Amino acid sequence: MRNASAVSRRDSTVNWRGILAGWLAFGATNLLLIWVLFRHFSDIPAPPDAPAHPLVGFVIYVTLMIALFAWVTPRIGGPWRAALALGGAQFLLVNVDMVLRGDRAIETALASSVMMLVTWSALAAVWQFVAIPSSKTRAG
Repeated sequence: MRNASAVSRRDSTVNWRGILAGWLAFGATNLLLIWVLFRHFSDIPAPPDAPAHPLVGFVIYVTLMIALFAWVTPRIGGPWRAALALGGAQFLLVNVDMVLRGDRAIETALASSVMMLVTWSALAAVWQFVAIPSSKTRAG
């Protein structure tokens, strides 16, 4: 049987090879797809009319986000971790990437950050509050 301290030390080490390889793979494919695919479509104007009423679009968006949250939560270890992972990804896309590209004002990003923090926290808190205890918790 392995030594518990050796396992915890190994688990807490940073996977620098994975980080570097991931950075290269993610960065290279992202840049390549921007050049090859996205830039050809990015200047196409949006249709004058939205494909759905704003309220319908909102309901669809919220439903898809809750479905994703419900799927991620048990896999990642709870509602707060899921909220952090999903909210963090959303933050990086709309408040970091868009600001650095000049597509979003810093004030808009700050307001969006507050909105995301409150929204994801509310979801995680409510999810945890109404969660059905697992069989392990019920058994003792």
